[in-house]
Amino acid sequence: MAHYQDKLENLQKSIKKIQQHLKGSKKQRSHVLTELKRLEFKISKNSLKLNVLANKVQKSKQHKQRLEQEISKLNKRLTRQRQALSEQVRSAYSMGQQQNLKMLLNQQDPAQAGRTQEYFNYLNRARTQQITEFNQTIDKKSLSEIELKQTLVTQNELLQALKKKKRLRQQQRLKRKKLLTELSNKIENQENTLTSLESSRGRIENLLKSLGELLADIPTSPSEQQPFKSLKGKLPWPAKGRFLGKFGQSKNNGDLRWNGVLIKASYGTPIQVVSHGRVAFSDWLQGFGFITIIDHGDGYMSLYGNSESLFKQAGDWVQAGEVIATAGDSGGQPQSGVYFEIRSRGKPVNPSKWCNSKASHSANSI
Repeated sequence: MAHYQDKLENLQKSIKKIQQHLKGSKKQRSHVLTELKRLEFKISKNSLKLNVLANKVQKSKQHKQRLEQEISKLNKRLTRQRQALSEQVRSAYSMGQQQNLKMLLNQQDPAQAGRTQEYFNYLNRARTQQITEFNQTIDKKSLSEIELKQTLVTQNELLQALKKKKRLRQQQRLKRKKLLTELSNKIENQENTLTSLESSRGRIENLLKSLGELLADIPTSPSEQQPFKSLKGKLPWPAKGRFLGKFGQSKNNGDLRWNGVLIKASYGTPIQVVSHGRVAFSDWLQGFGFITIIDHGDGYMSLYGNSESLFKQAGDWVQAGEVIATAGDSGGQPQSGVYFEIRSRGKPVNPSKWCNSKASHSANSI
């Protein structure tokens, strides 16, 4: 027993020393996490601007298409008007200037002569009207072409701005990834050493005390039938994708376990709320990044973390299937996805038992 006691004391000294070093590293990690938070806010803001720019580019393309169609119609109208004018010019030329006089002199009846003169006057007025319409069409086409040219310039500027924003977001993501890598490399060895020492201390303490400890976190379900509870097994998943982490599994082979599921999803993938409720929280939270928490009533809540952008605010009501955020890697995740939890009176429950496996491609990974 004394041998184990001495070994335990030596382990505790080693643990204390490692903890002191780790304390300094974690203090630095706190600064890095602050920088990460600032950077992730920038990425989120930039992503929203990207969406606005993309919508403007789409509207510009649609406007350009309408102008091109209008110019095409005007060209066809000009062709018809040009043909009609040409036909009138040819007719007038073939008749000659004295043809009108002959027709008037040959008329025996003065009334008939008046009608003939009125006919020629009508032809002249019609020709004048066609010339006016022809010129108006040319003017309208010219204005449309000028507007089209301006639209193309605006569209090109929007596209350049969009490309610039995308490059900026990529640079921000690379910077964020570099920070995460530096952070992970700095404390990984110390944490692994500390975990190993604490595991050894735990085994010796168990031996000295002759006591085994087992911790189980079993969520309790209310006995009453609640509206949200009635949806158990029928809820959709918030996004499609395979599971990177499942409920109850250990995190990175450590003692911590998943309280929810981590669904793989590319940047910008829409995150849909699984059921009607009210937004209880929508902001950045350490460990979760940008997270939205929905209160479904009767003690039930759902959580959607690691988002790139948040679309709702606390107090907003949401309907099932409504998009509340987009997938990302905020909160320190190595890759983009959606962290999803369901809680009953504060305790995590297995989402796989609540969500319909047929409602998502995720079911293939369950």
